[in-house]
Amino acid sequence: MKKILTLIIGIIITINAANSMEYPDISPNFWAYKQIEELTDAGIVIGYPDIRFLPDKYINRAEYADVVIKVLKQEDILIDKMYSLEDVDASHWAWKYIIRAINLDIIKPADNGYFYPDNYVTRSDVITFLVNILKSEEITKAEAIKALQNAYTDFDSIPDWFKVTAGKAEVLNVIAKEPPREQYLDYDKYVTRAQMAVFMANLKHIAESYEKERIQKETSPKISEGIVIENVLQYDDVITIPAKTVLPIMITGQISSNESFPGEMFRAKFVNNIVDYEHRLLFSKDIILIGKILDTTKSKYFLKNGEIIFELSGLNNENFLTRILAVAECEAPKLEGNKLKSAADKVLKGKNFKLKDGQIVYIKLFKPVRVNIITGEVLD
Repeated sequence: MKKILTLIIGIIITINAANSMEYPDISPNFWAYKQIEELTDAGIVIGYPDIRFLPDKYINRAEYADVVIKVLKQEDILIDKMYSLEDVDASHWAWKYIIRAINLDIIKPADNGYFYPDNYVTRSDVITFLVNILKSEEITKAEAIKALQNAYTDFDSIPDWFKVTAGKAEVLNVIAKEPPREQYLDYDKYVTRAQMAVFMANLKHIAESYEKERIQKETSPKISEGIVIENVLQYDDVITIPAKTVLPIMITGQISSNESFPGEMFRAKFVNNIVDYEHRLLFSKDIILIGKILDTTKSKYFLKNGEIIFELSGLNNENFLTRILAVAECEAPKLEGNKLKSAADKVLKGKNFKLKDGQIVYIKLFKPVRVNIITGEVLD
């Protein structure tokens, strides 16, 4: 079900309020009235030619494929594999939905190649489907049993193989509970059209909450612990790290002011996450940094320390880092606690700047660096 898990996160379902529900066999006090109305207005469920909804009629496999594909908004997805079914072809009214439901692993044909579009769907079929595609915390069998025992009078009739799945569905609050049998899971009973409307409305609401969570996550800065840079400037979603800010990196390989040369490449990484004073992530410690030496100054005994000027770029799944110009010198500030200090331990002038594999160097930025704290992109 991995493919469905990916799809469900991106669902955006809209309701056309201009439509209205007018089914002569459903009154406003009907137990599933609101859900049927909602799905009808969204074009997900429809009545029969005589405009009745027939809420107590069992839903068959073709109708099930139709409504699920519409709820998931997958009517127009590209088909990965075209199936040849013995009892359903392109002339069938639900062919478009059946083929897509099979491709998305929502429903499967039998081993003999028949789909059996008119066969009914059980409550356990729908509950299993919902649990498979919705995000849920793992629960133990004991926790599932407790949830079911507290909710259903027919607990003893629920088979052992189904208890964890049913328990998850109960915790997710997606099960259609029709009065006066709210306290009966009826796992092996066929699903009515009214029950299917409730099941699918529950799915729709959870999908909408997933979408809100996704949007919020994508539009919020990432919060993290790490090395705090306090003197940053902020404008909208962009944080500016001032020039002369000192950052610690760890070198892979060896570089030397006396032996390295312009154009030479090396690898490095940040010693820890780099964050601002509100702990918003600026640079992830997981970024693999690619360094390019731009210039070197050889040490001159008692006159000048060696130094290396380079630029850093790197890429990982979340952050894109480009062209940070920095200088590494022999005289470098130390990292104390969780903050950078400008105080330095001085060494003899004329010292060659030479780093071994795994050694930490404190670099000083040549120019301000602007970071979008939502996307992690370093802006030129």
